[in-house]
Amino acid sequence: MIIVLARIESSADDIANLRQAIIDMEKATANEPGSISYAFVSEISDPNFMRVIEHWETMDALKAHFLTPHMADFQKAMAGYPPKSVDVKVYDIAKELPFPAM
Repeated sequence: MIIVLARIESSADDIANLRQAIIDMEKATANEPGSISYAFVSEISDPNFMRVIEHWETMDALKAHFLTPHMADFQKAMAGYPPKSVDVKVYDIAKELPFPAM
């Protein structure tokens, strides 16, 4: 499984202006082959940051995601409200473990 964790610094206003583009991106990505989950979340302690949390079956599925029309649409929307910074980490996870508190 491939996990992508991104932290995006923007402004609360710009994030609000991107709301529909984010919703469209989440919905379209959920229907992609190899997509397990895909979500944008706002940081409660600082509304100028949002995170993207992605789970993919394979790296090939993630790579195909960047070639989709909805990704092109999202990139176009983001260009109107460019982030101040983006930090992205990608992990290849061999197995899922049970949560230790259970």
